[in-house]
Amino acid sequence: MGGKLNALVDDIARVLSIKPKFVGMKLWVLFEVVFLALLSAGCHLAIAQNAGQCGSISINNLIANVGSSHEVTCNFCSAADKVRWKYAGKLLPSTKVNSTVSMMSLLNLGLTSRKGENLTCMSETESYATSVQTGYPPDVPRDLDCVTQNLAELICSWNPGRDTNIETSYRACSGKLNDCTEVGTNNFVKRDFFIFEDLILQITATNALGTQTSEMFRRAESDFVFRPYTPELLRVFKGPSDFQLVVVWNEDGEKYGFPLKLIFQIQVFQTYKMQEVWRGNHSSTLDFTQKRMLQITWTSDMPLQCTAHSVRIRSISNDDGALFNGIKAWSDWSPLLTLHGLDTSNQTKSKVYPVDGTVLKVGSSLSFCCIAGEGKEIGELTFDNLNASTIKLSDRSKAIRIQNISASIESGTNVVCVINSEYIGAVIYIGYPPDIPKNLSCEMRDLQTLNCTWEPGRLTSLVSKHRTIYRLIGGSSQISLPCEVASRTYPNYWCGFPISNGSGKHNISIHAKNPLGETQSHIIVDVTRVFHPFAPHQLRQETKTSNTVIVSWLDQVNYRSVGLLCEMVIRDDSGRSISHNYSVTGGPKDARHTVILNNLRPYTGYSIRARYSSQHFWKWSKWSNFLNFTTEQAAPSASLNVWRRITPDRIVTLYWKPLSAADANGPVLSYTITWTKVGSNSSSSIETSMLNVEIQLDQAGYIITVVAQNIAGTSPPSVIRILPHSGDENLDYVKVSGVGDGFNLTWQRNQAESCGYTVQWCPFLGDSVCIINWQKYPSNVTNVALKSDTFQAGVRYNLEVYECRNNGDYLLKRLVGYTRELAPSEAPKLDIKETTGDWVQIEWNDIPLVKQRGFIKGFKVYYSKLNNYSAAVKPMGTRRQNIDISPPKIINSSNARTFQITGLEPGTTYRVELSAYTGGGDSPNRVVTVTTPNSPTAVILGITLPLVGIITLGVILSIFCYRKQEWIKETFYPDIPDPNNSKVLQDGNFLQGVNSCKTLEPKDCTPNEVQVVEEKQIAVETEKEVEETKKGEVVPEDTSDTENQNQGVLSYSPCRMSAEFSGKTNPAFEAVALPSVYASEVTYTSIRDPGYQQQEASGDGSMEGTTEVIVKSGYQPQIHRATNSAPDKEQTEVQQLMLHANGYQPQAHRQSWSLDSGDFPPPETESVGSPTSINSQAFLIPEKILGEDHSFRPSVKMWSLPFFQNSRMSSDSNNS
Repeated sequence: MGGKLNALVDDIARVLSIKPKFVGMKLWVLFEVVFLALLSAGCHLAIAQNAGQCGSISINNLIANVGSSHEVTCNFCSAADKVRWKYAGKLLPSTKVNSTVSMMSLLNLGLTSRKGENLTCMSETESYATSVQTGYPPDVPRDLDCVTQNLAELICSWNPGRDTNIETSYRACSGKLNDCTEVGTNNFVKRDFFIFEDLILQITATNALGTQTSEMFRRAESDFVFRPYTPELLRVFKGPSDFQLVVVWNEDGEKYGFPLKLIFQIQVFQTYKMQEVWRGNHSSTLDFTQKRMLQITWTSDMPLQCTAHSVRIRSISNDDGALFNGIKAWSDWSPLLTLHGLDTSNQTKSKVYPVDGTVLKVGSSLSFCCIAGEGKEIGELTFDNLNASTIKLSDRSKAIRIQNISASIESGTNVVCVINSEYIGAVIYIGYPPDIPKNLSCEMRDLQTLNCTWEPGRLTSLVSKHRTIYRLIGGSSQISLPCEVASRTYPNYWCGFPISNGSGKHNISIHAKNPLGETQSHIIVDVTRVFHPFAPHQLRQETKTSNTVIVSWLDQVNYRSVGLLCEMVIRDDSGRSISHNYSVTGGPKDARHTVILNNLRPYTGYSIRARYSSQHFWKWSKWSNFLNFTTEQAAPSASLNVWRRITPDRIVTLYWKPLSAADANGPVLSYTITWTKVGSNSSSSIETSMLNVEIQLDQAGYIITVVAQNIAGTSPPSVIRILPHSGDENLDYVKVSGVGDGFNLTWQRNQAESCGYTVQWCPFLGDSVCIINWQKYPSNVTNVALKSDTFQAGVRYNLEVYECRNNGDYLLKRLVGYTRELAPSEAPKLDIKETTGDWVQIEWNDIPLVKQRGFIKGFKVYYSKLNNYSAAVKPMGTRRQNIDISPPKIINSSNARTFQITGLEPGTTYRVELSAYTGGGDSPNRVVTVTTPNSPTAVILGITLPLVGIITLGVILSIFCYRKQEWIKETFYPDIPDPNNSKVLQDGNFLQGVNSCKTLEPKDCTPNEVQVVEEKQIAVETEKEVEETKKGEVVPEDTSDTENQNQGVLSYSPCRMSAEFSGKTNPAFEAVALPSVYASEVTYTSIRDPGYQQQEASGDGSMEGTTEVIVKSGYQPQIHRATNSAPDKEQTEVQQLMLHANGYQPQAHRQSWSLDSGDFPPPETESVGSPTSINSQAFLIPEKILGEDHSFRPSVKMWSLPFFQNSRMSSDSNNS
């Protein structure tokens, strides 16, 4: 021990001798050395102290901080040669101090379990153990929350912070002295709840490693949380319907001790998927005096048998702030309770829900399910043939959901499920619950039965046993009567209820019920107030006069001593109605009642009907039958409205208006006219049935009376006075303006005493007949608004105003006017009066008066120059688009008939239009065209200039034709070779072969000259392949020029060559372009029928290059055609055809068309078409000569003229 201390002192001395620059390091090293020394001294001291205490460990149940380090010694009672230390099941290194003492270091301890870890030291003979537990000192408590469940006790909890891993105890102290509560290891404390008092708490946390004290918490009532107790869910079961789930729970009101208002929230799950299907609330005020159970019924959209449903519940306070103004929170959820479905049972029978016959409400969103029996599988589920997607409810249950289901038909809607190819299903009925009966009313008609009617509302769509059943309940005993008839009748629903007497009040109710619901309607009926009698019966006429009628009727039932009100409506033939009410006392059945109707009009048709009601009016009965009659005639009651017209020769025409039916009192048979000369007692009369009459009077004054007469008498007389002839009525007409539907007229009274005024008007309609109308006014009227249904717009009216005096009617004024002016319907007739080079004078006639349709105010003249247009007259009212219309010249004079248009241009055509205008608009235009005369100079130039132009053009054309005459000739008139100049014809051998009917041979004809303009090398083999592909024909085995074996000369005339063929190279020209043994000869190919040319031209082939061959002289011979057999009929047809050809014709002997040499085999193809000239490039026999007979035309087969060339070469070689 002394040696170690000396060594330590030496180390300190050496450290202190370090230079000053290492002062900081010296201090740290000094501290470390002192610490190690003290630690070593402490350990040795401990060892010394324990020395002699055998069988112990230096630490006992160590509790230490996580991360701390400790040295532990173990004292054995006997010498231990081999010592082992084990901590938490692991061996640790140790140091042997002496034979009985061993030491070990626990460095940086980790977090142990809550029970701690075992530390054991062992020798061969001894073993000692202790426990080691690590942890943390407590954190400061924070976040104090206080919750109450019954408003009587608070449970305040806090956040303890991190887990200390060792036992930590808490103490809660209030602000009061010595008011502390030890709560142990709990992190909550219970306190009494005091309303309007704050809570003060301070929390102290203590464990073996330290102590922490929180702040002083202060919580007011608004900081408290009210969380009710968790409700106790008692049971869950199916209700009366397969869709109803009933939930029952304990209210637990006694736990609170006061009437607390709570909201209970119920949550329903489908158990298989734990999917929420419904969440609802139920409010209740708790009864704290007893234990009460609450329940709620939830209606599912799916039958509960389809799958299992689980339910849980919680609650929250629903009281207002007066009881508790803190925070309200939901309670914890209760444990789940489950109602199992049929999909979990062990039954083997499959089912469909809803079951068969279920009635559902329209508009519901419903799920239909199919439950398979054990060991079965669902295939398909349909509702009313709708392909809805299925929902898997469980392993054995599936459903389909239908939104807003509609009403079913009477036979119902099918739900079908297919399970293992087996069909099961149900019929569902979908409809409406009954509406509340509306407009319920009851009435009594026969004083014995109370009949009640109502409106049922909408149809339920349910019939048969599901229909709505109505029941009537009434009377003092509330008797219930089924209304079977009402249950089947729509819309007149009714039911009868018998009563003992016709008085008193009854309480009546109608009940409506069907499987979807039940409704009812009530009414209190006072029988005397709802009496509805039957209608009067057999209404008839007894007697009648010109103004009265007696009517009678019967009662249908016994109404003895019942007060009735009879309403009788009288309607005349003009549609006017009069109603009369009569009080009637009822009598026995078939008792007759009578009434007299007065103040009727004579000779008037009437229609009468009657109806009843009670004295205490409820409603009218139906109407009785109609009674129609006509009153008797009476003498006319009014005088006639008479007027007159007097001509200068004193012919007086009297007019009168017919009496109205109300004044005539019967058909008027005749009219009597009587006239008496003033100052004389003699009179004359005349009778007529017309409404006017003419009488001839002399120059004296007369008094005329007119009366109407019917079968019952005459009317009061109408008097009119005729003045003596004076000739002083020649007043001028004054224009008057209409007001649209009439005239506003005023006049002045000429005499102080006047018996009235008469306004007469007459429309001017273009003929001599004037239909007079008149209107009379009293003497105090001097201005009127004259209106009549006969007034027409655009019609001229002549009006006269007369004043009635004692001795007759005097003319006051004459007027002329239109109610409303219109535009004239016709234009004035226009003509040209005089024309010069710069002006034109026009004139026109008047428009007929009937077509003026207004007062002519003036005229409008339009004139315009015609540009590049004919001078012909265009129809009236139209304008040309190429005419420049000038503003009109307006003539503001209705009397103007001429107008001079100045400022015109000579030799110009003008369009002149004329229209008249009134206050209603312009008339149509009358149009003429006029051309102003030209000057002499203009005429000469107009003739000379065209003539000079024609001569100049002729000279230019002549010079052009002269210079281009060769081109014109070659283009329009090509030379046609003469066969007589052919070398073949000049050869003597030809004449020798005529008798043998041989044709000209190609080998004897050699062209004079061939000029090749462009040379083109043709690949023989390639051309051959192309032609074989296109034609599809068999090529002869002859190897000379085989590429042209199936080609022929096409028509080279431009008019015969199609557009597609214009680019194709002539095979004959190609043959010429090939190298030939004979340089001076031309190689020919066979010629082709024009019809075949057209077929080939439509092909797909095209030539990329052309070779032009110009043959300056020579003649292309006709080809000898060899045929195996030619019928005589065909030869005859050819010969007949040749007779119609003009000019040159080929040989018609087709049998002679063959080769001279017999060394060559006959060709496999036939030559077709007509031979052509080399120069003309046209067939010598026109195609049209061949006609439409295609039997004469050869087939599409052809000869290859190179074959003839080769044949000729071979023949020449043989001859040589």
